Amino acid sequence: MTAPAVSTPGIKRRAWLTAAGVGVLLVVALLVNRATAKHATSSPVHASLVAAAGLADCPTTTGTSAVKNGLPSLTFPCLAQGPKVTLAKLRGPALLNIWAGPCEDCKIEAPLLRSFAVAARGRVAVLGVVDGAYNGSETWDDALDAAHGLTLGYPSVWDAKGALVQWTRAIGIPVTLFVRADGTVAYRKVGRVAAGELEKLTSQYLGIAVPTT
Repeated sequence: MTAPAVSTPGIKRRAWLTAAGVGVLLVVALLVNRATAKHATSSPVHASLVAAAGLADCPTTTGTSAVKNGLPSLTFPCLAQGPKVTLAKLRGPALLNIWAGPCEDCKIEAPLLRSFAVAARGRVAVLGVVDGAYNGSETWDDALDAAHGLTLGYPSVWDAKGALVQWTRAIGIPVTLFVRADGTVAYRKVGRVAAGELEKLTSQYLGIAVPTT
């Protein structure tokens, strides 16, 4: 006599769930690998881009704590060389310029920021903050390539999620923040700066005269 067939829906269900779980893990691993590749800092290509960008080293944040009306408690890695920068501990006088490679207004104002950084050297520091979320696809290496093309010279940090521009509540970039010596934010300029405007705003809000170049 032939034994009746035995149905095993529980076993089939567990097998299906196991396969689904493996699939989820593979997807997660792929995303992690992509994220790692997006921000890789040890590849020969990345190293060559760092060298070509010619950016100054990022500053060491010397403040011991956040200050009222100061920058937010955000820490960003240096785009090229130097330590991570904790904005809340950053002390001025300084200008922070939020930019991104695909941003057309950022490209137009870049020569003004570059000239200002040279003219104000030793009196007012300039730090770029790359909005990595600007178009959803820009990578760290893309930003380095853009910095090279724009010949910025001054240091920049990598803000992968665009956290700083969110904090400013600006609806777009570029945005330039003027920071006093005590770390407080004196002024927020939204949009592209015009010729001579950086010098004028620096004198007005930071009390420092920088010759117009």
